[in-house]
Amino acid sequence: MAKIMDVYIAKADAPESEAYATLTLPATPFEFFDALDKARVQQGDELYFQVEEYHAFESMEPYISDADNLAELNALCQKLSELNDRQSAAFEGLLKMEAAKKDGPVSLAKLIDLAYSADCCHVVDEALNDSQLGRYYAENGFVPEVDNLSDRLFDLLDFERIGREQRHGEGGVFTEHGYVVQHSELNEVYKDMNFRIQTPFYQILLELPDGNRLELPSANLPEASSHHCVDCRVPQLMATIDVADLQSVSNFAEMLQNIGDKPMRKYKAILHATGCNALEEAVELAGHMDDFVFTESVSGFRDLAMDEMKFMMSNEDAALLAKHTDLIGYGKDILKRDHSAISQYGLVERQDGQPMNAPFEQQTQSGMEMM
Repeated sequence: MAKIMDVYIAKADAPESEAYATLTLPATPFEFFDALDKARVQQGDELYFQVEEYHAFESMEPYISDADNLAELNALCQKLSELNDRQSAAFEGLLKMEAAKKDGPVSLAKLIDLAYSADCCHVVDEALNDSQLGRYYAENGFVPEVDNLSDRLFDLLDFERIGREQRHGEGGVFTEHGYVVQHSELNEVYKDMNFRIQTPFYQILLELPDGNRLELPSANLPEASSHHCVDCRVPQLMATIDVADLQSVSNFAEMLQNIGDKPMRKYKAILHATGCNALEEAVELAGHMDDFVFTESVSGFRDLAMDEMKFMMSNEDAALLAKHTDLIGYGKDILKRDHSAISQYGLVERQDGQPMNAPFEQQTQSGMEMM
């Protein structure tokens, strides 16, 4: 799936907070929800986002700047990622035609309709100017008056004039990828689309070598030599899942199914804080979630320092002292003292005060190990 753009996400009331996420669009459902977790955006919160970088279709930039619905923007990027080269050129041409109408800004709704209307156009990829367009039309029977000319007379034609007249007559435009002309009405799909991003029924979505997709957990596993992770409730483990055996991945999906949404944020924070990059280690850490403390409100050193000061004194006194304190330096020292880590999801520390990746002591009772 082709990347279209990177988007910066934060809560609307704190757009420059250290709690933010960068999301590449189009995003899968769990990638989308994971970005909201990183930005601490929960149901009912207003979302702030802006495009940071374009990987394709940069010509949309003047219109995307007014976008106010991330789910709709993701839907647009999803469709654009599915276009082939000819369809991509058609979209660029349709956008140029729409902008030339000067009826006002090109809305996100219109962009979605244009993306779904790429097959409503003819594209002449070898025509980048009027002269090339005129020659193409003359050579391919679109100008009947010149059909019976000798080669010598044909080469004397004013192809630039022919091309210009044809372009003006049919309302076509030139793009970097050729000439585009609309031949049928646009598809109006936006008005009937549902942009709500639903929580998937799967925990992990795999693509198999034959192109089929497998939703996990599943009672029936196919024989497959390899697989590619398309989506996962824990997106940071997608690369790890790619190299794990299918049965282990299925077992992991079953385990994820038993973790609620709030504990899942803590679990993802633990995985990030410990630098977990192996499925076996991820399974082990799931069994030690109660051995960690997770503070979702701490996103950076300043937050950590303020949290510490508010623990020791009133909020008013903490705010007063903060004006005269190196909060970043103080936060760093607290982090070092407590062997804690600030993950993308919040602060993580061990209950026993040990370093993040220290082995856990095996609990025993009556001389027997507790399993």
